[in-house]
Amino acid sequence: MLNKLKPTIAIIDSGIGGISILRSLINKYGVGNFIYYADNLYMPYGTRSKSFVKNRIDYLIRLLRDTYKANIIIIACNTASSAIDNFKYDNVYTMHFDNKYTYLATSLTKKNKPSLKVIPDKTLAKMIEKNIFNKPVLKRIIRDHVKKYKLDSYKNLVLGCTHYELVADLFKENCPDTNFILNSNATLEQLSFDPKEEQLTIKILMSRYSQSYYEKIMKLIRS
Repeated sequence: MLNKLKPTIAIIDSGIGGISILRSLINKYGVGNFIYYADNLYMPYGTRSKSFVKNRIDYLIRLLRDTYKANIIIIACNTASSAIDNFKYDNVYTMHFDNKYTYLATSLTKKNKPSLKVIPDKTLAKMIEKNIFNKPVLKRIIRDHVKKYKLDSYKNLVLGCTHYELVADLFKENCPDTNFILNSNATLEQLSFDPKEEQLTIKILMSRYSQSYYEKIMKLIRS
């Protein structure tokens, strides 16, 4: 059982979106040994092919297990989760999809999950990534997307991208009567472990290193 080990939890995302999951884990456990991998060289995954994303995730899982000794891996990216066969791996957690809900997600998620009710978008994740600390611009972006897709007409709507979860408050601000569901919650509910730690350690990895990008990630973690 994993909870008998000292877990090293790795979180994979195409960019900063998975910070929403990392923050949830830190808030819940307070301590733990975490690795955050931002595959920013290929961000956003939503513009890539299914085969590219699948092969890329295969590679990152091997890298994190073999080189960094991660024994729990979370695929925080909804697009990547929709592209891979999660039954292929042990102790790899992906985002979950429920056909009874409508999802605001990427176009590739819609393509990979044709039976899923999806409002597909090609640009929103990248726009959030670029403007995450520019509140006025972010507010305008979310307001425009709410209007474009008539999101306020939905009673329940899943934010099917971890980037969207980072600005869930802005979606709620524009659609006060819509219940926005964080897709990561279903994944986190399945993950239970004993950190066996007395401290919090976070290692940041990225496919294209940038000091400013590293600082962006750390600022998001602390916010």
